[in-house]
Amino acid sequence: MEQKKFEVKFKKLGDKVVKAIFIDGVMLDYSVDVEALKKISELGPEYKRAALLDIEKHFIECVSEMVGRELTPQEVDKAFRVGWI
Repeated sequence: MEQKKFEVKFKKLGDKVVKAIFIDGVMLDYSVDVEALKKISELGPEYKRAALLDIEKHFIECVSEMVGRELTPQEVDKAFRVGWI
């Protein structure tokens, strides 16, 4: 299994700076609508939890697709700590 560099860096996009994930130097095209998450959170903790689980699932799918293999949440958590996936 080939390891890929996993980095969290800031990148200027237009007139704003965003925090992004890069895998082998390629930026992961992924974002979370923070305003929508805030509105969902106002509905109650069960809605917030469901939304966060959905975000996690989609994020893992996006990273898996970019890496070219199915990943677990634990593998992605480890990548954040060690810098390789």
